Amino acid sequence: MTLPFTPPGYEHVYHLYVIESGDRDGLQAYLSSKGIAALTHYPIAIHQQEGFPWGRPARVTSLPVTERSVSSLLSLPMYPELTNQEVERVIEEVLDWTANRESLSQQTV
Repeated sequence: MTLPFTPPGYEHVYHLYVIESGDRDGLQAYLSSKGIAALTHYPIAIHQQEGFPWGRPARVTSLPVTERSVSSLLSLPMYPELTNQEVERVIEEVLDWTANRESLSQQTV
């Protein structure tokens, strides 16, 4: 799992809190089963969307890293009314899911 990174000397506005997971759909389903809404905000890479490139001939036909990332990005709950207790609960559930996934994959090796 990859968390957002902010380089030293910069600040992030965190409009969305997006993580990257190799099993995004599994994590999303798990969180949903725990009553936590995590969303896929950008399911299609921008260069693959119908409106791109806004009437100009497309120069980009393939962006493999972007296309791979689209299937692994998940937005965790992020809004002004989110309490510290709710933040802690989201963190605990993500960590629980991650720990259980790691122990399951070690058992099947």
